[in-house]
Amino acid sequence: MTHPAADRIIGLYQDGADDWIRDRGAALRQDEGDWDEVAWLDRFTAGWPPGARVLDVGCGSGWPMGAALLARGFKVVGLDASPALIAHARETLPSGDWRLGDMRQALPEGRFHGVLAWHSLFHLTPEAQTHVLPALAARVAEDGRLMFTAGPAHGEAIGEWRGEPLYHGSLDPEAYRALLTEAGLTAANAGDQGVWLSRRAILSAK
Repeated sequence: MTHPAADRIIGLYQDGADDWIRDRGAALRQDEGDWDEVAWLDRFTAGWPPGARVLDVGCGSGWPMGAALLARGFKVVGLDASPALIAHARETLPSGDWRLGDMRQALPEGRFHGVLAWHSLFHLTPEAQTHVLPALAARVAEDGRLMFTAGPAHGEAIGEWRGEPLYHGSLDPEAYRALLTEAGLTAANAGDQGVWLSRRAILSAK
């Protein structure tokens, strides 16, 4: 049986969309240790050609991560389950491809240079993550990267946002590592805050 806060996640972001847009802001966070978003985006996108395709899962309003990727010259496909947040992304970032959908049900087809689930995958239950993470990995092209954030150990944690419970779930690091390895990706975890940056190897020419 899932925690009620887990079932409330989509509704929470939908009902509080305007507040979330204001709280999150339009600027990337910098100099916050493991959450230095500029530094992590630099690592995520290093060496990519102009026009590289990125799938941003749980993209929210498109700000600031999707906006930063677009500003770097990449093509962004964003997926989020909140109609209000997707509407904001479409209005304010028209060069992106913003799609309404639940990552647990379906992902955009095709392969991408990068797949990003920044502060989004960890809103799913541990059980749901065991199904979604391999699907995300399957969207990573040869020599592409997957980056996501997760907790430090298996379990659930209930935070609070504007007076409402905010759900977070996590697998054990070894479980993440096993899922990524099975999907053909490297499994590099960096920092106490649980930033995972993985890569699919280049296939050897026959």
